[in-house]
Order: sequence, then structure tokens, then C-alpha cells
Amino acid sequence: MAVLAALTVLGLVLAGCGSIREQTQQVYDPADGTSADAGDIAVRNVVVVASENGDAATVFASFANRGADDRLVEVHVGESAATPPDGSLELPAGGYASLSPDSTRLDVGGGDIEPGQFVEIEFRFDQAPRVSVDALVKPADGLYEDALIAPRSTPSP
Repeated sequence: MAVLAALTVLGLVLAGCGSIREQTQQVYDPADGTSADAGDIAVRNVVVVASENGDAATVFASFANRGADDRLVEVHVGESAATPPDGSLELPAGGYASLSPDSTRLDVGGGDIEPGQFVEIEFRFDQAPRVSVDALVKPADGLYEDALIAPRSTPSP
């Protein structure tokens, strides 16, 4: 009887071991952003912060380059396109780079990019293939309160 009970318990223990998955081996987004891979370039935590009326937006993203030197040359957000301020963002081999108000700003305007929606963002690189993600558009408040540059107003006559 004891042997039968031990075999039953052993069977349950072994069955439970088969469903363990390595959580640390899977890419997931613990923050607001989305992620993708463009060849050897990992694009992580992509978020767009926009004004309430949608006339100004800033792109946030991080890049990790596992391959040779490359450059981010253009970003399309919905119907709008933008280039980094110096014409490109250097992505050194084995290095990191980011788009944020604290490092390299990438402001996008002229579109209807409003908080609460998802917008398609396409990243274009010099060497790596293009990659697109559907990113959440966040309002410029809380964590993102200082993310936007106030849109320029036209002088009144």
C-alpha cells in the first residue's frame, strides 16, 4: 500500500515538473512600450507621448545593437516622418542608444497622434531591416509630464 501511495505522489511531482518555463528567457514589456527586433538591433520600450490635441508628439525608444555599427536614419509615426536631430542616431556595435527628451529627442508633428490610441511606428536603419511596431500613445502627464516641447504658435498680427 505504501509503495502504491509513493508511486502516486512521485507521478504527481514529475507531472508538475514538465510545465516549468524559463520566464527569464522570454522578452516581455514591463513598462508601457512595445518591442521588436530589426536583425541584430533590439528595439525596446517604444512609446509615443502626445499633446491632448495631437499636434505635437515625442517618440521614446531604446536600442541595443548586437551586430556591427549601424544608424537609425528615419522614423515614421502614422503619416508623419522624422529624422534624428543630427541626421541619424549612431548605434555602435555591442552598444546602446535611446530616443528620449533626456538623450536624443525625436519630435513628430503635423499628424493626428492623440493619447489613448495605438499608432504604427516604423524604424528605418542604415544596415538593419526596417521594423514596425504598434505603440501606445500616452498623454504628456505623470511620468511623461515634461516630454513635449510646446508647439510653436504663429505670431498674431
